[in-house]
Amino acid sequence: MDVAFGMEYLHGKNIVHFDLKSDNLLVNLRDPHRPICKVGDLGLSKVKCQTLISGGVRGTLPWMAPELLNGSSSLVSEKVDVLSFGIVMWELLTGEEPYADLHYGAIIGGIVNNTLRPPVPESCDPEWRLLMERCWSSEPSERPSFSEIANGLRSMATKISPKGQNQQQQPAALQSQVQK
Repeated sequence: MDVAFGMEYLHGKNIVHFDLKSDNLLVNLRDPHRPICKVGDLGLSKVKCQTLISGGVRGTLPWMAPELLNGSSSLVSEKVDVLSFGIVMWELLTGEEPYADLHYGAIIGGIVNNTLRPPVPESCDPEWRLLMERCWSSEPSERPSFSEIANGLRSMATKISPKGQNQQQQPAALQSQVQK
């Protein structure tokens, strides 16, 4: 949830990160019952001047939105960060690196053609899956805002009891938000 709050703040200040990925999330585990996660590496970020952002390609392939690569427009929205967050949600769920078994050419082709998404395990919580898949929607306008994402994660967290059986099926990052 911390990442969603951080990104909501950045987008509220008209800043688009452009390289949101697990490697750029800093986790403080000083309190094991309430880890704190911060968004880092704003080196590729850009301030929106209007409603859209212009500029060249930025980001890291597996986390890049199709609109950054397919040449359909040189103008993109903050929704590129939302797609990246959906990939981060998948990483939290699986503990794997997205598309680790594919060559860069296949990744680029899949992103450009808007056909590449990570496989979702059958054991995935339906609410988590729905939010994650909304984040990586092929249409940027169909992706939720970070306010919607934060609300969805908060709703999921309130349904998890600290000692309940559902906890085993939830990503560890979401579990830690509940154990206060």
